[in-house]
Amino acid sequence: MTEPQSQRIEAIDLDIRYGPKFVLRSAQMSISNAGVHLLIGRNGAGKSSLLRSMAGLQPIQGGSIVLNDRDVHSMSTSERARQMAFVASTPPRSSQLRVEEVLNLAASSSPSIPRVLAQFGELDWAQQRMDALSDGQAQRVMFARAVLQGAPWIFMDEPTAFLDVPSRKAFWKHAVEVAGQGMSIVLATHDYEHLAGSIALASVHLIEERGVHALNPAESPLRWTQRMEG
Repeated sequence: MTEPQSQRIEAIDLDIRYGPKFVLRSAQMSISNAGVHLLIGRNGAGKSSLLRSMAGLQPIQGGSIVLNDRDVHSMSTSERARQMAFVASTPPRSSQLRVEEVLNLAASSSPSIPRVLAQFGELDWAQQRMDALSDGQAQRVMFARAVLQGAPWIFMDEPTAFLDVPSRKAFWKHAVEVAGQGMSIVLATHDYEHLAGSIALASVHLIEERGVHALNPAESPLRWTQRMEG
């Protein structure tokens, strides 16, 4: 696991297009240090596009995204992998790899796998194939894989979309535990309204009207929804 350290990612005059439409124009954002950070907004506002661009996986049309004074889009693939992990909204359930093999692709230390798998799922998943897991189980495996990658930043796109209520509660518990170990978890999500009073968030940003707006992370999620609804 990466030791806690000062971290900052910034969007500067950022333009992002989704298809023919700009979802962000001259947007500004800054996220600092370890913790759980939320990106919220209406469907189509640009949450996933921003998240993927922050991870260097989607091109931008203007401005820059800077991680610790380095332009994310100028980094090599290997350098980005040392700095950030990405978990997509849809887990790769078509894979015939066993869970242990998937985790081994990211783990720097094989003994870490049982510990992380026990934290995020069940030890007996290790020998199961990914295509034999439920969507929720597969998503939890991909979260474990991101943690094993050892990067200080984890970007997650709607990570609770396929989880039932108990699994969602377990996910948020795991997210807080991982953030407490010095990692920064940035999530694009709609699943935030039940978080009131349950976890301390490092930041919340609302994407609307082609801009990014910092909200008070200590406020009630109901207030964020009211702001989103105008």
